Amino acid sequence: MKNRKTMIAYAVFIFILLLLALYLYYSYVTQGQKQEESDAILKAKQTAGLAATDKTWKSVWTETYWVVEGTDAENRKIMVWVPFQRVEDGADIPQQGTQGVHSELLQNGVSEEQIRTAIISANPDLEIVRLLPGVFNGEYVWQLFYKSNNSYFYQFYKFADGSPVGTPFQLPNTLQ
Repeated sequence: MKNRKTMIAYAVFIFILLLLALYLYYSYVTQGQKQEESDAILKAKQTAGLAATDKTWKSVWTETYWVVEGTDAENRKIMVWVPFQRVEDGADIPQQGTQGVHSELLQNGVSEEQIRTAIISANPDLEIVRLLPGVFNGEYVWQLFYKSNNSYFYQFYKFADGSPVGTPFQLPNTLQ
C-alpha cells in the first residue's frame, strides 16, 4: 500500500514537472512575438495618440506591420498601422521615428465586423480562415484568407470603403 502511494506521488510530481516544462517552452517560443506586440503598442501610443488597446494583429505580406485597434484620448475607436523592419539578428523591430506609422479613426473606415458581414453576404459559400488588417501595395487593407471549392485564396479589401483590391490570389491546390 505504501509503495503504491509513493508511485502515485512520483507520477503526480513528474506530471507537474512536465506541465511546467511545457509552459516554460511555450513562454520561450512566444517571447519574441510578445515583445513585438508590446513594441507596436508602445509605438502606437507614442506616435498616434492611442490611449487604450483592444486588439492587435501581425500582418506579413511584402512588409511586416503590427496593427493596433483601440481608443484615443477622446475615446474614439482608432486603428494604427506600425511598420516593422528586420535587423541583423533576425528580430523585427518598429521602424525608427514616426515614418510609416498610420492611424485612422475606425469611423472613417470599415470595421472587422462590417467587412466580415459584407464578405459573407457577398460569398456565402466561402469559409473564412483568417481576416486581419494589413498593407497591400501601399494601401491599408483587410487581408482575407479563405477556402472555397477545396482551394485557398487571399483577397484584399480597402480599409477605407471595403471595396476589393485586385483579384483573389489562389494558392496551389494541395487538398486533392
